[in-house]
Amino acid sequence: MSEYTDDFFDEKKIKKAIKKSKTKSIITIIFVSLLVFVVLNISNFAISAYFSQKAFKQWDAYVRLTTPNGFISETIDSRGFLGGISNYKVSKDMKRKAVVIEQKQYSFGLFPSILVSRGSGGSIGITGEDWQFAYKENGWREMMFFHPNVTYKKYNNDEELINSMQGDKIYEVALSFHKPYKQSELPFVELPKMTWFWINTYTDSQIKTFQEEAIEYDWSATFISEHEALGFSTNSIYNSTTVLDYEYNKFLKLLQTSISPEHKNAYTNIKGKKIEDIEILGVVVYGTKGQILEIMKEPIIKAASLGGIVDNY
Repeated sequence: MSEYTDDFFDEKKIKKAIKKSKTKSIITIIFVSLLVFVVLNISNFAISAYFSQKAFKQWDAYVRLTTPNGFISETIDSRGFLGGISNYKVSKDMKRKAVVIEQKQYSFGLFPSILVSRGSGGSIGITGEDWQFAYKENGWREMMFFHPNVTYKKYNNDEELINSMQGDKIYEVALSFHKPYKQSELPFVELPKMTWFWINTYTDSQIKTFQEEAIEYDWSATFISEHEALGFSTNSIYNSTTVLDYEYNKFLKLLQTSISPEHKNAYTNIKGKKIEDIEILGVVVYGTKGQILEIMKEPIIKAASLGGIVDNY
């Protein structure tokens, strides 16, 4: 008698077993695929979130350094594979209120998206008959700075412009000194809340380049733009007893964090120096017309450049 039963060769049972096996295989494949999909998405989200946060810190440091009293007020991420694009708003604290001045983008991640921008517009002062101003997206003029160790053919002074303006306003004005001052040497009895200090982070080579440009180029284009002047703010009223150690140490950390290699170079230039040894080249002050014009009377002021203006309420 055969050791195999008729059931062993039952075609229906064989087909049923094969079908059952295929079903189990399909279920296993679907389950594994779903598991892989979930794991990949979680990994992608985690990696993108990590690089998004890292990029935000770098770009926020950049904005805080290059825009007096500026900061990133809002970001909206569009994430792709292991990266993405962040649309962000830059706001400026104008003492009474914060105002959005620009909207920009940056990419982040292991595979950051390529950003392509297009635009067109006119230029101001290209003939050399007026300063070659740059403007922010909200229409405010970017402030100009003049290094005290550079001799310029002409210095901008917006005193007459400020004097002619009407209404109760808060003015933002960049004031360049006639020479570098250490904090203990500043002659101001008092400066208003939210004063921004322009710090000398430049090397001798950079200053030499500024001087050569001032000699060779037209006066209308030889100045240091707002984005090239680095500094920090104090939110309290400044006087001779004010201690700036906290603000200065925060400034050093921002230089190290910023996305810009130039900011890291600036940190190298002043690394190891205490606030008492740092040179201050100018200030940005915020106040009413009367307050601003009173400060501008100080003999140490070499140039004055108007920035933003908001209603004083």
